[in-house]
Amino acid sequence: MSPMIRAIVAFACLLLGAGLPGSAQKPAEYPAFDYTDAVAHEIQPHRRTIPHVGVSSGFHELHLTLLVSPAGDVVQATADGDDDILKFWPDLRTEVLHWEFIPFEENGKAVTARIDEYLDLVPPERLPLIHMSAPAVRPDSNVTIKLRRTVCYGRCPSYQVSVTTRGIVFEGDAFVSALGRHSDTADPHAVRELAKKFVAADFYSMNDEYRAGVTDNPTYILSISIDDHKKEVVDYVGSWVGMPAVITRLEDDVDSFAQTQRWIEGTEAPVPAIKPE
Repeated sequence: MSPMIRAIVAFACLLLGAGLPGSAQKPAEYPAFDYTDAVAHEIQPHRRTIPHVGVSSGFHELHLTLLVSPAGDVVQATADGDDDILKFWPDLRTEVLHWEFIPFEENGKAVTARIDEYLDLVPPERLPLIHMSAPAVRPDSNVTIKLRRTVCYGRCPSYQVSVTTRGIVFEGDAFVSALGRHSDTADPHAVRELAKKFVAADFYSMNDEYRAGVTDNPTYILSISIDDHKKEVVDYVGSWVGMPAVITRLEDDVDSFAQTQRWIEGTEAPVPAIKPE
Protein backbone atom coordinates (compact mmCIF):
# COMPACT_ATOMS: atom_id res chain seq x y z
CA MET A 1 0.00 0.00 0.00
CA SER A 2 1.47 3.39 -0.96
CA PRO A 3 2.16 5.99 1.80
CA MET A 4 -0.55 8.29 0.39
CA ILE A 5 -3.23 5.56 0.32
CA ARG A 6 -2.17 4.40 3.76
CA ALA A 7 -2.54 7.95 5.08
CA ILE A 8 -6.00 8.32 3.52
CA VAL A 9 -7.16 5.04 5.04
CA ALA A 10 -5.72 6.00 8.43
CA PHE A 11 -7.41 9.39 8.33
CA ALA A 12 -10.76 7.80 7.41
CA CYS A 13 -10.44 5.55 10.42
CA LEU A 14 -9.74 8.57 12.60
CA LEU A 15 -12.84 10.35 11.34
CA LEU A 16 -14.98 7.29 11.98
CA GLY A 17 -13.51 6.94 15.44
CA ALA A 18 -14.15 10.60 16.19
CA GLY A 19 -17.81 10.39 15.24
CA LEU A 20 -19.85 12.52 12.85
CA PRO A 21 -21.41 15.90 13.60
CA GLY A 22 -24.72 15.47 15.37
CA SER A 23 -23.96 11.92 16.50
CA ALA A 24 -24.04 10.87 20.13
CA GLN A 25 -20.46 9.60 19.97
CA LYS A 26 -17.86 11.87 21.58
CA PRO A 27 -14.73 12.85 19.63
CA ALA A 28 -11.81 10.58 20.33
CA GLU A 29 -9.06 11.91 22.57
CA TYR A 30 -5.56 10.94 21.52
CA PRO A 31 -2.47 10.66 23.72
CA ALA A 32 -0.25 13.73 23.47
CA PHE A 33 3.51 13.71 22.99
CA ASP A 34 5.72 16.77 23.38
CA TYR A 35 8.33 18.17 21.04
CA THR A 36 11.19 16.16 22.55
CA ASP A 37 9.32 12.91 21.91
CA ALA A 38 8.44 14.05 18.39
CA VAL A 39 12.08 14.74 17.50
CA ALA A 40 13.10 11.29 18.72
CA HIS A 41 10.51 9.72 16.38
CA GLU A 42 11.29 11.72 13.24
CA ILE A 43 12.21 9.78 10.12
CA GLN A 44 14.64 11.57 7.81
CA PRO A 45 14.54 13.53 5.59
CA HIS A 46 12.73 15.96 7.85
CA ARG A 47 13.23 19.67 7.15
CA ARG A 48 12.42 21.85 10.13
CA THR A 49 14.22 24.94 8.84
CA ILE A 50 12.77 25.94 5.47
CA PRO A 51 13.96 28.76 3.19
CA HIS A 52 11.06 30.66 1.62
CA VAL A 53 10.76 33.63 -0.70
CA GLY A 54 9.44 36.68 1.15
CA VAL A 55 10.83 35.71 4.55
CA SER A 56 13.12 38.32 6.09
CA SER A 57 16.13 37.75 8.33
CA GLY A 58 15.26 36.96 11.93
CA PHE A 59 13.33 34.50 14.06
CA HIS A 60 10.17 33.25 12.32
CA GLU A 61 8.61 30.17 13.89
CA LEU A 62 5.38 28.28 13.41
CA HIS A 63 4.08 25.98 16.12
CA LEU A 64 2.54 22.85 14.61
CA THR A 65 0.01 20.45 16.08
CA LEU A 66 0.07 17.16 14.21
CA LEU A 67 -2.10 14.07 14.33
CA VAL A 68 0.00 11.00 13.54
CA SER A 69 -1.57 7.65 12.69
CA PRO A 70 -0.46 4.34 14.26
CA ALA A 71 1.51 3.75 11.03
CA GLY A 72 3.50 6.97 11.58
CA ASP A 73 1.85 9.10 8.86
CA VAL A 74 0.78 12.69 9.43
CA VAL A 75 -2.96 12.79 8.80
CA GLN A 76 -3.76 16.23 10.15
CA ALA A 77 -1.66 19.39 10.57
CA THR A 78 -2.49 22.82 11.94
CA ALA A 79 -0.22 25.80 12.55
CA ASP A 80 -0.12 28.74 14.96
CA GLY A 81 2.04 31.84 14.76
CA ASP A 82 2.16 35.52 13.95
CA ASP A 83 0.03 36.56 11.00
CA ASP A 84 3.07 37.79 9.04
CA ILE A 85 4.54 34.26 9.06
CA LEU A 86 1.30 32.26 9.22
CA LYS A 87 0.52 33.48 5.70
CA PHE A 88 3.21 31.07 4.40
CA TRP A 89 1.57 28.01 5.97
CA PRO A 90 -0.50 27.00 2.89
CA ASP A 91 2.78 26.67 0.94
CA LEU A 92 4.32 24.47 3.64
CA ARG A 93 1.41 22.25 4.67
CA THR A 94 1.89 19.70 1.88
CA GLU A 95 5.50 19.06 2.92
CA VAL A 96 4.51 18.63 6.56
CA LEU A 97 1.80 16.14 5.57
CA HIS A 98 4.54 14.04 3.95
CA TRP A 99 6.58 13.83 7.16
CA GLU A 100 6.86 10.35 8.66
CA PHE A 101 7.49 9.22 12.21
CA ILE A 102 8.40 6.04 14.00
CA PRO A 103 4.99 4.99 15.43
CA PHE A 104 4.20 6.35 18.88
CA GLU A 105 3.27 3.75 21.45
CA GLU A 106 1.31 3.43 24.66
CA ASN A 107 1.62 0.25 26.70
CA GLY A 108 3.57 -1.34 23.86
CA LYS A 109 0.89 -0.65 21.25
CA ALA A 110 1.07 1.80 18.33
CA VAL A 111 -1.47 4.58 18.79
CA THR A 112 -2.79 7.66 17.05
CA ALA A 113 -0.79 10.50 18.60
CA ARG A 114 -1.15 14.24 18.91
CA ILE A 115 2.30 15.84 18.81
CA ASP A 116 3.95 19.26 18.93
CA GLU A 117 6.41 20.26 16.20
CA TYR A 118 7.92 23.52 14.96
CA LEU A 119 8.91 25.08 11.66
CA ASP A 120 11.52 27.81 11.32
CA LEU A 121 11.21 29.93 8.20
CA VAL A 122 14.34 31.62 6.87
CA PRO A 123 15.24 33.74 3.83
CA PRO A 124 16.05 32.06 0.49
CA GLU A 125 19.47 30.44 0.23
CA ARG A 126 22.35 32.53 -1.12
CA LEU A 127 24.03 29.95 -3.32
CA PRO A 128 27.60 30.63 -4.52
CA LEU A 129 27.84 32.90 -7.55
CA ILE A 130 31.46 32.03 -8.25
CA HIS A 131 32.57 28.41 -8.42
CA MET A 132 35.93 27.54 -6.83
CA SER A 133 37.56 24.28 -7.89
CA ALA A 134 37.80 21.78 -5.07
CA PRO A 135 40.76 19.40 -4.72
CA ALA A 136 40.23 15.83 -5.88
CA VAL A 137 39.78 13.20 -3.19
CA ARG A 138 42.24 10.48 -4.14
CA PRO A 139 42.45 6.98 -2.63
CA ASP A 140 45.50 8.10 -0.65
CA SER A 141 44.43 11.68 0.17
CA ASN A 142 45.10 13.07 3.63
CA VAL A 143 41.84 14.50 4.95
CA THR A 144 41.13 16.56 8.07
CA ILE A 145 37.61 17.73 8.85
CA LYS A 146 36.93 19.84 11.93
CA LEU A 147 33.74 21.07 13.56
CA ARG A 148 33.81 23.57 16.42
CA ARG A 149 30.69 24.49 18.37
CA THR A 150 31.04 27.30 20.92
CA VAL A 151 29.08 28.23 24.03
CA CYS A 152 25.99 30.44 23.95
CA TYR A 153 23.99 32.41 26.49
CA GLY A 154 22.72 29.19 28.03
CA ARG A 155 23.95 25.61 28.14
CA CYS A 156 24.91 24.93 24.53
CA PRO A 157 27.43 22.06 24.28
CA SER A 158 30.88 23.47 23.51
CA TYR A 159 33.39 21.19 21.85
CA GLN A 160 35.59 20.52 18.83
CA VAL A 161 35.71 17.27 16.92
CA SER A 162 38.35 16.39 14.34
CA VAL A 163 37.73 13.61 11.82
CA THR A 164 40.87 12.62 9.96
CA THR A 165 42.28 9.73 7.98
CA ARG A 166 44.27 8.97 11.14
CA GLY A 167 41.33 8.87 13.51
CA ILE A 168 38.84 10.94 15.53
CA VAL A 169 39.61 13.36 18.34
CA PHE A 170 36.92 14.97 20.50
CA GLU A 171 37.74 17.90 22.79
CA GLY A 172 34.98 18.74 25.26
CA ASP A 173 35.00 22.27 26.66
CA ALA A 174 31.70 22.88 28.46
CA PHE A 175 28.21 21.42 28.94
CA VAL A 176 29.25 17.98 27.68
CA SER A 177 29.52 14.70 29.56
CA ALA A 178 33.10 14.01 28.48
CA LEU A 179 35.34 17.00 29.16
CA GLY A 180 38.88 17.01 27.81
CA ARG A 181 40.35 15.06 24.91
CA HIS A 182 39.03 11.69 23.78
CA SER A 183 39.82 9.63 20.72
CA ASP A 184 38.57 6.84 18.51
CA THR A 185 39.63 5.09 15.33
CA ALA A 186 38.20 5.89 11.89
CA ASP A 187 38.16 4.05 8.59
CA PRO A 188 40.29 6.20 6.22
CA HIS A 189 38.15 5.21 3.24
CA ALA A 190 34.98 6.31 5.08
CA VAL A 191 36.64 9.63 5.99
CA ARG A 192 37.45 10.23 2.32
CA GLU A 193 33.86 9.42 1.41
CA LEU A 194 32.76 12.07 3.92
CA ALA A 195 35.15 14.51 2.27
CA LYS A 196 33.51 13.80 -1.08
CA LYS A 197 30.24 15.13 0.38
CA PHE A 198 31.98 18.47 0.93
CA VAL A 199 33.21 18.50 -2.65
CA ALA A 200 29.76 17.57 -4.00
CA ALA A 201 28.18 20.34 -1.89
CA ASP A 202 30.51 22.94 -3.48
CA PHE A 203 31.80 23.73 0.02
CA TYR A 204 34.97 25.37 -1.34
CA SER A 205 32.80 27.97 -3.12
CA MET A 206 30.85 29.02 -0.02
CA ASN A 207 31.32 32.37 1.72
CA ASP A 208 33.89 32.37 4.50
CA GLU A 209 31.25 33.59 6.94
CA TYR A 210 27.48 33.73 7.33
CA ARG A 211 26.70 35.93 10.33
CA ALA A 212 23.31 37.16 11.54
CA GLY A 213 23.02 40.42 13.45
CA VAL A 214 22.02 38.88 16.77
CA THR A 215 23.77 38.01 20.02
CA ASP A 216 24.02 35.19 22.56
CA ASN A 217 24.00 32.34 20.04
CA PRO A 218 26.65 29.64 19.50
CA THR A 219 29.12 29.88 16.64
CA TYR A 220 29.79 26.84 14.45
CA ILE A 221 33.09 26.65 12.57
CA LEU A 222 33.37 23.96 9.92
CA SER A 223 36.56 23.29 7.99
CA ILE A 224 38.08 20.72 5.69
CA SER A 225 41.60 20.13 4.44
CA ILE A 226 42.19 17.79 1.51
CA ASP A 227 45.90 17.34 0.88
CA ASP A 228 46.56 20.75 2.49
CA HIS A 229 43.84 22.52 0.47
CA LYS A 230 41.77 24.08 3.25
CA LYS A 231 38.38 25.77 3.40
CA GLU A 232 36.64 27.11 6.52
CA VAL A 233 33.10 28.46 6.98
CA VAL A 234 31.86 30.33 10.05
CA ASP A 235 28.16 29.83 10.77
CA TYR A 236 26.61 32.25 13.26
CA VAL A 237 22.86 31.66 12.87
CA GLY A 238 23.75 31.58 9.20
CA SER A 239 20.33 30.35 8.06
CA TRP A 240 18.91 33.78 8.97
CA VAL A 241 21.08 35.41 6.30
CA GLY A 242 20.67 32.87 3.52
CA MET A 243 23.42 30.37 4.33
CA PRO A 244 22.89 27.31 2.10
CA ALA A 245 21.20 24.56 4.10
CA VAL A 246 23.79 22.04 2.93
CA ILE A 247 26.30 23.58 5.36
CA THR A 248 24.09 22.66 8.30
CA ARG A 249 23.72 19.16 6.86
CA LEU A 250 27.52 18.85 6.61
CA GLU A 251 27.87 19.98 10.23
CA ASP A 252 25.41 17.29 11.25
CA ASP A 253 27.19 14.73 9.04
CA VAL A 254 30.44 15.35 10.94
CA ASP A 255 28.70 14.88 14.28
CA SER A 256 27.02 11.72 13.01
CA PHE A 257 30.24 10.28 11.59
CA ALA A 258 32.16 10.91 14.82
CA GLN A 259 29.18 9.85 16.98
CA THR A 260 29.73 12.90 19.17
CA GLN A 261 26.52 12.26 21.14
CA ARG A 262 28.37 9.59 23.15
CA TRP A 263 30.63 12.35 24.50
CA ILE A 264 28.05 15.14 24.60
CA GLU A 265 25.25 13.29 26.42
CA GLY A 266 27.10 10.20 27.61
CA THR A 267 24.83 7.79 25.72
CA GLU A 268 27.73 5.33 25.68
CA ALA A 269 30.74 4.78 27.86
CA PRO A 270 33.19 7.45 26.65
CA VAL A 271 36.34 6.37 24.86
CA PRO A 272 39.27 6.82 27.27
CA ALA A 273 40.78 10.27 27.32
CA ILE A 274 44.08 10.82 25.53
CA LYS A 275 46.95 10.78 28.00
CA PRO A 276 48.97 13.98 28.08
CA GLU A 277 52.41 13.68 26.51
